[in-house]
Amino acid sequence: MSTIVSSSAVPGSAGATATDVGIEAIFGPDNRVQVTDTTRYPASAAVLLTFNGGRCTGFMISERTVATAGHCVHTGGSNGTWRTGIVAYPGHNGTTAPFGSCAAVQLFVPQGWTGRANTPSGGDPAYDYGAVRLNCAVGNSTGWYDIAYTTQPLTGTCTISHGYPLDRPGQWVSEDPIRAENNTYLYVRHAFVNGQDGSVVSYRPDPDDPCPTYPPRWPFPSPRLTALGILTFGPDGIGPGASHNIAIRITQPVFNNLMQWR
Repeated sequence: MSTIVSSSAVPGSAGATATDVGIEAIFGPDNRVQVTDTTRYPASAAVLLTFNGGRCTGFMISERTVATAGHCVHTGGSNGTWRTGIVAYPGHNGTTAPFGSCAAVQLFVPQGWTGRANTPSGGDPAYDYGAVRLNCAVGNSTGWYDIAYTTQPLTGTCTISHGYPLDRPGQWVSEDPIRAENNTYLYVRHAFVNGQDGSVVSYRPDPDDPCPTYPPRWPFPSPRLTALGILTFGPDGIGPGASHNIAIRITQPVFNNLMQWR
């Protein structure tokens, strides 16, 4: 068991702006609920990612691989740089890491995130996703998320998200339906602040229950939940993006990349 004495001991836990993209926002009541037992799935499969100069959230997609936002792995654009010193703490509870820590041995982002120069975010936001391969098979202890894509409408689907926000210690969970969508993005109102970049947007398989429920209902009996998207940035642009937080939708190309990287 690894221990972090305080939040200030986590690289990037205070005052970090390295992961800022767009505007991060909380819409209406803040419905995040603190996870008190991070040893149980799916909380165990949520990952605190730290790197030199900042921190993000990710989620296990295999025994050795963490999916996250692209800007948590590479700063973006043809002039961007790879993040350094990346360490993963699955199931971190704000004080201890019950599954220990694993260092990154390989980093992945799509070419679209690194191939575009001179944009405010560094890369093309439509490609703002990535993955980190670890030096240990911790997913065999934590479990991991399935990943899936569909061309069917997802608006109204209830989703759950686990993350590590900088404004609060530990891991927090929220529920929210998908409010709008297009071929690239899912628009949600999960409370989303710095540090939660890369959080999972996963399907909550309880269609007979209202969404959201308070507190969110987890852990689930399913052996693995299914990731539908990756939270990457806050309100941006026009249309639904102006009034929602934004997740990269797992489409067939995203799915293919994540499957190859894991």
